[in-house]
Amino acid sequence: MFTEMAKLLKSAAPFTNQELEDAFRLFREETIRKNGFISKEGLICDRLAFIRSGLMRSFFNIKGKETTTYFLGPGSIAVAMSSFIEMKPAFENIQAIEDSQVYILSKEDLESLYRKSWKWQQTGRVIMEQYYVIMEKRSIALQTLSAKERYDELMKEHPGLLLKVPLHYVASYLGISPETLSRIRRG
Repeated sequence: MFTEMAKLLKSAAPFTNQELEDAFRLFREETIRKNGFISKEGLICDRLAFIRSGLMRSFFNIKGKETTTYFLGPGSIAVAMSSFIEMKPAFENIQAIEDSQVYILSKEDLESLYRKSWKWQQTGRVIMEQYYVIMEKRSIALQTLSAKERYDELMKEHPGLLLKVPLHYVASYLGISPETLSRIRRG
């Protein structure tokens, strides 16, 4: 049941099977239905979700307009990071684009794991480093790549995305209008 998550965790620290089995008792398996939320702006995000299956998107509401910032698929960790760390209301929304199976861990239980073992502390550090690199690459791409280059990069990284995601989400993620996305796709 936790095979995918075990692989991720073992890539970050040398966990034994018993250590992971003990820790997995703290996780709750949950289905987030299409359009359901892991994080909602204005509420404190006090849990994180490891996505087992399905697809989610992260977005902000800016002046009444949704701006998609990331797509999260199987193997991703969905969390409104600044809200989770600071325990303040989130600005970020994380919403299921399709029914998604997730494993939920509360902040309190994560803190408990950190106190129990350096391996969990190391895993937290590795995940934060990966999160930072993703955000930095996105920021640089938005500043340095053309709309066409950003589209090509997205299709290379997530080839089946257009089959699952409404085009206006993709356009928002790329920082372009739906009309511009249509022109790029027509080529």
